[in-house]
Amino acid sequence: MTDSATPATGSDTQHVGTRIRQLRQAKGLSGRELAHRAGLTASYISRIENAKVSPTVATLGKTVQAMGETFASLFGDSQAEGPIVRAQERVPLHSHGVDDYRVSPAWASRLVVVESVIEPGQASGINPHTHPGDEECVLVIEGHLMVWLDGREYLLNPGDSATYLCRLPHRWRNPDHESSRVLWIITPAIY
Repeated sequence: MTDSATPATGSDTQHVGTRIRQLRQAKGLSGRELAHRAGLTASYISRIENAKVSPTVATLGKTVQAMGETFASLFGDSQAEGPIVRAQERVPLHSHGVDDYRVSPAWASRLVVVESVIEPGQASGINPHTHPGDEECVLVIEGHLMVWLDGREYLLNPGDSATYLCRLPHRWRNPDHESSRVLWIITPAIY
């Protein structure tokens, strides 16, 4: 990806752990209570919040669900009230070697579009996961993405896409030595 195509970066990047802490505190939950609800340890929640570890997509999903939230609440960028989301105003959410940029406005409830820049070798985790939502589509813009859908493996090249039910066990990984850029489209807007 070239610099001209890169949305806001650097100090504007918010690590997912910071946002988890903000949401947990706003809900009045202790780290121990959140860990219990999410099926994790309190020390792991602490490591997430202090950016000592980046959770996988599956762990992140369990954590936000345990707070009664959705992935969308992690972005905390509800300022876009109209139909336009400017690339330079998007603030990336960094987790596990992945920078996510919400492309659709925060008010959209029927679908969400997220652009992800995935570092080489980064993955959603070693175990397949499911998540709330109806359908999900991933479109590879640059690089490659290996996806596993219900136990079957597929290599997606630039321009390829995969569409599947959110309840279908799935996982993904960037198999390249360079970053991949993909779009995720999920209905309804749970991210």
